[in-house]
Amino acid sequence: MRWRSLASRVAMILAVTLAHPAPTLAAAPANQAEWSKAVQRRLISRLDFPREAEHISGSLALSLNITVLRNGAIYDVTIARSSGYEAVDKATIAMVRRAAPLPVFSADMTEEKTSLTLPVRFQMEDADPTPPAAAPRRYVDLATGFGATVSAPFQIGAARESGRYDALIEISAPESFPPVAPGAKFLCRAGFTATAADAAKTKAPQGAQAYDSLVAAATIQQRKLRGTIEQLDVFDQPGRRGIDYIVAPGVGPGHEDARQYIADWVRPEGRIRLACATTRDAMPDALATFRAIRDTVIVDRR
Repeated sequence: MRWRSLASRVAMILAVTLAHPAPTLAAAPANQAEWSKAVQRRLISRLDFPREAEHISGSLALSLNITVLRNGAIYDVTIARSSGYEAVDKATIAMVRRAAPLPVFSADMTEEKTSLTLPVRFQMEDADPTPPAAAPRRYVDLATGFGATVSAPFQIGAARESGRYDALIEISAPESFPPVAPGAKFLCRAGFTATAADAAKTKAPQGAQAYDSLVAAATIQQRKLRGTIEQLDVFDQPGRRGIDYIVAPGVGPGHEDARQYIADWVRPEGRIRLACATTRDAMPDALATFRAIRDTVIVDRR
């Protein structure tokens, strides 16, 4: 039997999607998003299964609250959710502390310190486990060319019903990293609404107007749903130019502990929306995962 550690599935996705090495700790990252990625990579590289857990069968899960100072020093590490074994908790805290110093704050991070949550799981495995059946990693709707790609252990496929969309893709995380929001039946869904044939001749909004229309639509929708937009950003990439935002739902089972990530963008072929739901505590770490999924969404009608 052997142990493996799973810490912040965000870091696992980054290990797959980011081929370049971690940035030098002495140099400040370009922005807060890059800082978060660098911190996640640094922490995950210092985690290993603790000797204190070797006699315990099954799996152990815990969550840490980490406070980081502007210069990258780790100010405090506390247990947000215990593994149930004090020795394992203390050993995990020690491993995180040994990761210091972390990257210094980026220029857009004006506070003196910031906090983040790191979920960790230690899992016992057979020395020679039987390989599981290959999980689907890529799905493309044949009728529209709308598709996405995910890394293991995420699974992807068509949703049972597409509803108001011309194509709807559903993404799940079998190992619950990130965790699904209370009351949610899926981790993420990506929907595609094709541009009407008679609307193809209309020139799409350009520049700031493109963002303004998406922001206005998002604001109106969340007002109707009694949701609060807590964070809003724009992204401008080849084939992807739109907005993404984090919503605190105003209604629904367990909505106080839920957060939604939504990305909206428009292509000549139609409009795309990615919606993911997780817990409030998990969202800071899950954000990079959701954006990594967003960046794989395509419309290819060839």
